[in-house]
Amino acid sequence: MGNVQGMLAAARKLLGTTEHPPGSNRNAITKWYGFTGPWCDMAVSYAAAHSDNLPAIGGKFALTTAHARAFQKKGRWHYGIGGIRPGDIVFFDWSGSRSIGAIDHVGIVEAVHSNRTITTLEGNTSNAFRRRRRSSACIVGYGRPAYTGGSAPLPSGDGILRLGSKGQAVKTLQKNLNTVQKAGLTVDGEFGPATQKAVKTFQANHHLKADGEYGPQSAAMMKAALAGKKAPIRPKALVAAPATLELDGIFGPATCAALQRTLNSRDKAGLEVDGAFGPLTITALQRYLKVTADGIVGPKTVTALQNHLATPAGGEWDATTTRALQKALNADSF
Repeated sequence: MGNVQGMLAAARKLLGTTEHPPGSNRNAITKWYGFTGPWCDMAVSYAAAHSDNLPAIGGKFALTTAHARAFQKKGRWHYGIGGIRPGDIVFFDWSGSRSIGAIDHVGIVEAVHSNRTITTLEGNTSNAFRRRRRSSACIVGYGRPAYTGGSAPLPSGDGILRLGSKGQAVKTLQKNLNTVQKAGLTVDGEFGPATQKAVKTFQANHHLKADGEYGPQSAAMMKAALAGKKAPIRPKALVAAPATLELDGIFGPATCAALQRTLNSRDKAGLEVDGAFGPLTITALQRYLKVTADGIVGPKTVTALQNHLATPAGGEWDATTTRALQKALNADSF
C-alpha cells in the first residue's frame, strides 16, 4: 500500500495532461482506464494506481457518485470541508444542491488554507489535469482514503448536525432558526428535542425531507432563507475578469471563458461563463460554425474551426489552432 505523499506525487505528474482534441475525452488516462468519457474520477484512479493507493481509495472508479457512496459505506465520508486534509478525495456539485446524488466532479486535495479554500489536483477540468483553488460553495464532501501509515482519523460525526450534536455549529444553527422562523430557541449549542423540532419545521416549510437532521441541503436552503430567497443560491464559478489572452496555444479556462463570452455575444448562446469546455459550450460552438451539434469535438468540428480562423486545416486541434483562436478572440474577430 502507498501513502498520501505518493498519491500527491503521482497526481502532480499528471499536471498538464490534456485531451486530444479538446472536448474529446481522449488522452493517456482514458486509454489506461479503457473507457472514453468524463475522466475526472478516472484521473483519481490513475494517480492511485500509479502510487500503490488503489485499495486506499476503494478501487477503480469512473462514476463520481458511486465513488462517494463507496467512501460513505466504509465510514470514510464527511459532508462539507470541516477537517479536510491533503490527500482527501473531494467531491463537487456545481448546482449547489450538495447532494451525493448530484455530484458531478472530483479532485484530490493538495493543500488546505485558512480562508476555507483548498487547492486541488483535478482531471477533466477545462479539458486538462490542472491545479485549482476551490471554495466550499460547490463542495458536497470528501472521502478519506485508507492510506498506509498516514490516514488521520475523520472528524467526529459526518458533518451533519443531529440530535445530540454540540458546539459552535449548533449555536449558529439555533441563531439562524430564531432569525428565519422565530423558533425561540435557547442558543446554547445543544442539539436537543426543541432544536430538532425547529429543524423539522424549517425543512417542511422549504419542501425538504423533514428528518430533523441538518445536512448540506438544509444548510444551502438556510443560506438562501437568510438572504430572503425561496430557493438555494446557485454558486457561481470563479472566473477571471475579461482580459487580453496570452497567445500561448493552451486552451485553458481563460481562453474557454473568452470563447463563451463571444458565443453569447455573437450567437446569443446563453452560456454560463465558467471556463469549462463542456457539452453546452461545445454544441454552441458547433452551431456557430454550422456543423452537426452533437457535443463531440471531432475532425469535422475542428476543420470547421480552422477554416473559420483561416489557419491550416488538418482536423487536429493543436497549439497553432488555439493560438489563432486566442488571437481572434483578442481582436474581437472570431
